[in-house]
Amino acid sequence: MKILKITLICCLIGVFLNAQTVHTVDNRDDAGAQFTSVQDAIDAASPNDIIQIHPSSVGYGNANVDITLTLVGLGHNPENTDGEVAKLNVVTFIGNSANSEIKGLDISAIQCGNVGNSLNLANMRIANNKIGSLAGSGVASLTSDNWIVEGNYFTNAVIPRIGSNNWQVKNNYFEQVARLSQANNSCLFTNNIMITSIVNQVFFSGCDDPVVTNNIFILTGNDTEVNIESSTISFNNNLTYNPNGLTIDALSGSNNLDNTNPQFVDVSFDLNQIPDFYESNFSLQSTSPALGAGSNNADLGVYGLNFGFDVDGRPFMTPYPTSINITNTLVAPGQDLEVEFTATQNQ
Repeated sequence: MKILKITLICCLIGVFLNAQTVHTVDNRDDAGAQFTSVQDAIDAASPNDIIQIHPSSVGYGNANVDITLTLVGLGHNPENTDGEVAKLNVVTFIGNSANSEIKGLDISAIQCGNVGNSLNLANMRIANNKIGSLAGSGVASLTSDNWIVEGNYFTNAVIPRIGSNNWQVKNNYFEQVARLSQANNSCLFTNNIMITSIVNQVFFSGCDDPVVTNNIFILTGNDTEVNIESSTISFNNNLTYNPNGLTIDALSGSNNLDNTNPQFVDVSFDLNQIPDFYESNFSLQSTSPALGAGSNNADLGVYGLNFGFDVDGRPFMTPYPTSINITNTLVAPGQDLEVEFTATQNQ
């Protein structure tokens, strides 16, 4: 039954992505995909192709992306895929990989290569992944401008790097040690949730006046400051909250909701603990003060700006099955197995 379900998923995605060549990767025994290695699939691909990576109990290692590609998985919540996810260690953009996209994967780190093997690393879109850390180019002669980083679940830092311009870091969930570093005044940090139980956790580091708006900062431990180590930031239309009743220092800037309960629909807070991400609902209750409290009357948090945040990390515009039903459970030799399935997709 499990093999049947995966086959249906693969076929369904192929139907919707048939405008581009799709290379399937699955490293499980007898899976039937075209490749067992992500790097082999990348090496065989042409610009603008899609690498479809299937869930597995075994990780897929590192990958170097040297042309424009889309790397896509089925989401990062293992509960949706029989306890398995498509997990990569380090993905490195090199060569002319501008305009690439990564979505629906579990990745330890995304980074840019050095000047010796990289030419154009601009216009990347990183969406709906679980990510450890993400870093743009640290070399001034390279181009890593205009990245869109949205809908992700971060457990470590996002670093546009000095000289990288026009990054949009929006509608992401940042947990524990995650922070924004080295963003300049052309970068936008909006509608994110940053939550930590760590004392003296740094939320921003080495930033030079990025636009910081419509975010929610939750400190579940004993800390009382949104730490902006070595940064210059003006906070506008943000919210801070400590569920344990401690008073957080007021944010600089204007129209902030300091020390205000955002009234999430279903999030359990405990002293010095952070909530279970997959079991929580970070949408806002109808009485929430964060509704319409953002710039241009946008809601604060990950669902603001009409963004369809998906806690499971399922990619936008990629269908996934919601039900599978076998209508003839007894099948004689040579008779067809009749299967009905329905699907939906995130818009």
